[in-house]
Amino acid sequence: MPTLPEPRLISSCVCGNAFLEAFGVPIAAVACHCLDCRTAARQIEALPDAAHILDSSGGTAFLLFRKDRMRPAKGVNLLRRLKLKPSSATTRYVATCCNAMMYLGFDDRKHWVSMNRDRFQGDVPAVRMRICTGTMPGETGPTDLPCYRGYPMRFIARLTLAGLVRLVGI
Repeated sequence: MPTLPEPRLISSCVCGNAFLEAFGVPIAAVACHCLDCRTAARQIEALPDAAHILDSSGGTAFLLFRKDRMRPAKGVNLLRRLKLKPSSATTRYVATCCNAMMYLGFDDRKHWVSMNRDRFQGDVPAVRMRICTGTMPGETGPTDLPCYRGYPMRFIARLTLAGLVRLVGI
């Protein structure tokens, strides 16, 4: 197994029975406001004893890592897949022990995972932008961070670069 880059960040469920490790610097730190993320967050938050997911502006904060930079460390058997509908390209993984949303993965071979920022411990990168705010109800969105109705070019560029770097094996 190749050596994974530092820093190593630890993500855990609320009760501490499931842990994930992420290595290196995240591709991005965003709050997603898309309808799917808001709907899934409300469904998960409605589960017994579930932790809060949505931030004060209605977004879900994520740290995005390449798939090869994230791995389960403990309690992988506790992670349950949650899809909004069978045809959804996204799958959220929830720790069944405490109903904590841990991360979001994609079924269409994307090279990254979106890990719930609130589940990380220690020195965690701050959210830098809000994406997909165009689906938010109301006329005005949050003003605390740069907001984008969809996916800004710099976000797409970072994801693309991370995919290219992964292909060449860096």
